[in-house]
Amino acid sequence: MGRPPIPQDSVSSFSDGVLVAELPYGVAVRVAYDGTNFSGWQRQPGQRTVQDCLHAAALSMAGKCSKMRGCSRTDAGVHALGQEVSFASARKIEPQGWRRGLNKALPDDISIQDASECDAEYDPRGDVTSKLYRYLLRVGPSRNPLTRFRAWHIGPRLALPYTGTPRTADMQTWLDTDAMQRAADHWVGEHDFQAMRSASDDRENTIRRMDSISIRSGFGDEPSCVAIDVRGNAFMKNMVRILAGTLLDIGRHHLPVSRAKEMLAPGAQRSQGGPTAPAHGLTLVSIDLGRYKTT
Repeated sequence: MGRPPIPQDSVSSFSDGVLVAELPYGVAVRVAYDGTNFSGWQRQPGQRTVQDCLHAAALSMAGKCSKMRGCSRTDAGVHALGQEVSFASARKIEPQGWRRGLNKALPDDISIQDASECDAEYDPRGDVTSKLYRYLLRVGPSRNPLTRFRAWHIGPRLALPYTGTPRTADMQTWLDTDAMQRAADHWVGEHDFQAMRSASDDRENTIRRMDSISIRSGFGDEPSCVAIDVRGNAFMKNMVRILAGTLLDIGRHHLPVSRAKEMLAPGAQRSQGGPTAPAHGLTLVSIDLGRYKTT
C-alpha cells in the first residue's frame, strides 16, 4: 500500500529561504502543550505560538529546517496532549536525540512526547484518519483554582434551574447529562455541520463525520467534572467549542434535546445553538494517522 499524494503546500513549506535539497531528513514528533500562554498553534507576527517555538528549537539543533507541519491549528488557549507534527531537517539526528534535544530547548509549556523518522516531504495533515478532542466542564458553587486553565467552571448561574432542593455532589442536580448524551447521539455519523462553525470559517465543504461523542461524568475520579469526548475525521473552526456550549445549554434545560437534530437540517443557523465554550476547557487528546511516513 503506497503513500498517499503529498499536499502541494507541504513542498512549499520548505521555503523560508531553504532549498528542498538541503533538507533531506524527515522528523515526526508528537507534541503536548499547555495552550494558556500561546496565541494558538499557527505562526502569527508578533505573537507567541507553538509552531514558532518548535521551529526555533529545531533550528537550534539542525541549523536549517522547514516550518513545522502540524495536524491541527489549535486556537489561543487550547491545549494538546497529542498534536502530530512533521518537519524536514538539514541534519540527521536519531529520534531519541530529537526528543531529548528539543525538550531541552523548548519552554516548560511544550514537551515532545515521541519522535520518529519520516519522509522529508511527509505532511501529517493529509494522513489523518480521526482526531479526539475533549472538552472539560467542572460544576460546583465555587471555582477550583487548580482547574481554572483546564475546565470551564459551571456555577449555579449556568446549571439547571434551582428548584428549591439543595444541590449536592450528584451531577444530576447540576446538569442533565442524560439529555446531553441523547442530544450528542444525533450528531454521530456523517452530517452537514454548517451551523456549528465560527462565523469567520467560510469553507464550502461543511460535511464532517463524527465517530463518537460521549458525555463522561466523574471524569478523572472527580465527581464534579464532566468530559465531552468528541472523535471525528475533521473539524471546522470552533466546532468542538460550539458543540460543547450547545450541549451545556441542553444539559441545563435552556435548549431542548431536539435542537441537536434541528441544527443538522438544511438552512440551520449558528444562532440556533448554544454559546462558544471558552478555549481553555478544550484539549486535543490524540490524532490517528495512516502512518504513511516513508516512501
